[in-house]
Amino acid sequence: MAGNASETPDDLALMQAIVRRDRSALAALYDRHSPLVLAICRRVLKDADEADEVLTDIFFEVWTKADRFDSARGNPVTYLVTLARSRAIDRSRSRATRPKITSDYTDAAALSDPQATPFESTQMKERQMQVRKSLSVLAPAQREIVECSFYEGLSHSEIAAKLHRPLGTVKTYIRQALIQLREGLRTTQ
Repeated sequence: MAGNASETPDDLALMQAIVRRDRSALAALYDRHSPLVLAICRRVLKDADEADEVLTDIFFEVWTKADRFDSARGNPVTYLVTLARSRAIDRSRSRATRPKITSDYTDAAALSDPQATPFESTQMKERQMQVRKSLSVLAPAQREIVECSFYEGLSHSEIAAKLHRPLGTVKTYIRQALIQLREGLRTTQ
């Protein structure tokens, strides 16, 4: 993507164009965010081929069910990240055995597309820094629960069992943390 940011349509405009069946908008959204979506899928699945399949499924879903996106609930990046996490966890759970997830989640760039342009790599690193900064303001107990959910792909009940906390507390912490993260990420865009 050449040019400056003011020359490219914003993500919300792309999503609206996708609803109108504009294929170039889907291509632009894919080019802009597929490295991030793929990194999440690879992190959860630990399998590059499966992650590629889930990536394709996610953008197919964005195209075929474009009307599901609700800008009142969040921005398009949040929507894509949520889809990536959910679909990757679904795929992981459908396997007969689940591999162990490592605790080193800090270098998602290593999982991103090796053929990404320098601009895309820089954009990805900036997003990662924004997420890390937003995570750092959470209370330690909230951050631990969010990390178990998003980086390890654990369900609420699995988190409750792992951390020896009531299920209601886990759900409340995740909801509060997501609201706080959404607000933190909204102010950085």
